[in-house]
Amino acid sequence: MSRERLTVSDSIAGTVLDCLEFARSGGVLERSVGLTELPRLADVLVTSEGFLSVRLEGWRDDAGKSWLQVDIAGEPVLCCQRCLGGVKFPLAISSRLQLMAPGEDWPDDDLVDDSADAITAEKALAVLSLVEDEVLLALPIAPRHEQCEAPSANATGHGASPFAALADFKKH
Repeated sequence: MSRERLTVSDSIAGTVLDCLEFARSGGVLERSVGLTELPRLADVLVTSEGFLSVRLEGWRDDAGKSWLQVDIAGEPVLCCQRCLGGVKFPLAISSRLQLMAPGEDWPDDDLVDDSADAITAEKALAVLSLVEDEVLLALPIAPRHEQCEAPSANATGHGASPFAALADFKKH
């Protein structure tokens, strides 16, 4: 019986895995992904220049459970919510995911352990979507510098606030 081997290009875009087969065969996938390839991330980035290093590893444990280890590293530049400038955010994501076959009961005691999450094992898992999900979950809600100031009206070049004229009008 001949088997087809999974061929993977240098780009992670379009890479699709059969999760359970990837875990069963002890597959490893190492790639870098450009920030431009992550459209849902674009709203929180100041610049889409740069890359993330991605490593996926699959395995089965002694109990026959299938696992996927997802490691992502990089330093995207997020928009500071205070000064609106760029703030580098070092990413070092390491997620261990238990692969649950479709229709398989998810045991409650396994989900109590916070060191791993469970996902449905898909026959066609889009790797880029998984990476983007993991990155979005790791980002802060309101990124900001340790010390910075909110932009002032004069610094933005807009001059005085239009409401200042109303305040002057109210005085007279």
